[in-house]
Amino acid sequence: MMRLEQAPNGTRCLTCGSHVTPQFRRGYGDENDRAHRCPTCDNYERLAEGSAAGQHVPLPDPLEDPSRFNSTLEDLPTQVRSVIESRAVATDGGEDRE
Repeated sequence: MMRLEQAPNGTRCLTCGSHVTPQFRRGYGDENDRAHRCPTCDNYERLAEGSAAGQHVPLPDPLEDPSRFNSTLEDLPTQVRSVIESRAVATDGGEDRE
């Protein structure tokens, strides 16, 4: 039986922790071949604009509006759901003073 070692940090998306291939990191990642976003937690339009390299992209972020994934929150991968839920901000419903 072959024992699988933990993957080095460079093989994982820095946002959601999903596996990213060396080819993806070289093509889309930053100057150190690290992927800040991946196809699991972002869409290809934003990735092509530089979100995988950690750059600010003016397009709407699917993690801030999960409906942009074209699926329900429950259908998303567990790691993406946890990222979205960790970004959620509790509010008191706004100010309604009389």
